[in-house]
Amino acid sequence: MNSTLTSPIADDERFRTLASPEADVDLETLLERAHAIGERAAGLAGKADREHKLDDSIVEDMNRARLMQVLQPRRWGGLEMGFPAQVRISQALAQHDVATSWVYSILSIHHWWGAFATPEMQAELWREDPHLLFSDVFAPTGKAEAVEDGYLLSGEWKFSSGVLWSQWVALGVMLDNGGEPDYRMMFVPKSECEVLDDWDTLGMRGTGSCGVRVERRFVPEYRTLSLFPMIASGTGPGNTINPGPLYRMPFGPGICLSLMGCSVGGAQGMLRRMTERMKSRTPTFTVERQDQMAHSQIVLAHNTVRVSACEHLLYSYADELSRVGETLAAGGEIDLMELRTRLFGWRAFMSSETRAAATALFENAGASSIYADSPIQRFWRDIHSISQHVVQNYEVGMRNYGRFLLGQEPLPSIY
Repeated sequence: MNSTLTSPIADDERFRTLASPEADVDLETLLERAHAIGERAAGLAGKADREHKLDDSIVEDMNRARLMQVLQPRRWGGLEMGFPAQVRISQALAQHDVATSWVYSILSIHHWWGAFATPEMQAELWREDPHLLFSDVFAPTGKAEAVEDGYLLSGEWKFSSGVLWSQWVALGVMLDNGGEPDYRMMFVPKSECEVLDDWDTLGMRGTGSCGVRVERRFVPEYRTLSLFPMIASGTGPGNTINPGPLYRMPFGPGICLSLMGCSVGGAQGMLRRMTERMKSRTPTFTVERQDQMAHSQIVLAHNTVRVSACEHLLYSYADELSRVGETLAAGGEIDLMELRTRLFGWRAFMSSETRAAATALFENAGASSIYADSPIQRFWRDIHSISQHVVQNYEVGMRNYGRFLLGQEPLPSIY
């Protein structure tokens, strides 16, 4: 990552103070920073699309502004603020540029689930630098051979969002120990990985979500994290040093929520631009400005209400997870299957509704909106691409929640 920042926000003395691990900061200030960074990212979005990656200074701005640290344990210099803050920051960034929000969301959630890793692994990540970033790929497409004190890891993984700015990569494997499968994440220094130049996509082009390849790299046991027990219990080895409510929340619902601010904020950004466009656009071969057309008024109103409903659901999801974490940290109990299936249903609904809103707005934007320099088409492409993510799959999410409501066993899904 570039060490020299040229953005106005980086030259702000207050920004440099907040970048210190010792300084505290409130959500209002973080949201101000997010909007300022988002505005600058929007101006660089065309460049990011062409280069298939965000400008390095945008990621560095987000990191030094402490946006990345809202879910990080205080013991490692983090803010430990919780998901209500994380989703609002993600939403604010997405209102300007969805790709920037995605990179933020992915990297910031690693500061949460990294707190479940072994204390030794956490120390290796953040003891020297609380701003250190790591990327991951949960898909268990690699192979690991058990050797003394660890494993030899090999394989190729796609979609490692944030890898271009990370120092470590956590990669999924399914170990065959002769009994029940053991789903592990294995941490590898990025210097021991090959980052693949394979990111050329319809949407989310600016995220630089490249694949990685590893060939027979040794991974000590302490650099691995077994996921199935953590998914079932909501706890991991890192809870011995991070026992607070934020780290007692169920793993699947927590890690998946982190992405939803991108969809909601992106749809809000598209609505704002379409409102501005309607006020100044008279469609070709007509004499009526678009904001005077009844159909356009209805489309705008309907989709504003639709996205507002998603925003309320997003906040409710984050607030409920906070309450669940507090309950579990206090020794209480919850119906984990009910929570997991219902919140998957909520995510599927938000994804489907924001995608439908983006489609309806794009269909009413006119032919000039298809040009590459139009933010309208970029929002449309990015929102549709987000909705392809496995943790937002509408059919799986609604099927499993429906089965639960009918007293049937949900079909296998780790989320």
